[in-house]
Amino acid sequence: MSIQNVLGKIQISDDVISKIVGKIANTTSEISSMSTGLIEGITKKWSGKSLQNGIDIRKVESRLEINLKIVVCYGTKVHEVCRELQNNVRLHVEQLTGLTIDTVNVIVEGLSFNQPAAKL
Repeated sequence: MSIQNVLGKIQISDDVISKIVGKIANTTSEISSMSTGLIEGITKKWSGKSLQNGIDIRKVESRLEINLKIVVCYGTKVHEVCRELQNNVRLHVEQLTGLTIDTVNVIVEGLSFNQPAAKL
């Protein structure tokens, strides 16, 4: 994604944005993990991009669309976890990059019955 200003052009890769989103999701205690399909998981395991599992960044005109696939912990209010994640992703990505977020879509692909591990 790029930002044009009077001094020139700033280019921010999708990989950087994915890492920011992954960190935000990782700090949300009610999320057990990011979800991936089998092919995506194998591809990203070989490429070393494990933090971006379940994250898809798309540019729609001059705005971003972020899609997240997550697994939530059993016993949590799923809609509240998703709303918190949407708000945190929008706030932090816009603050850290200066880019405009159009939508943050959260897809809950699973439910974990394990206790969440302590997150840093």
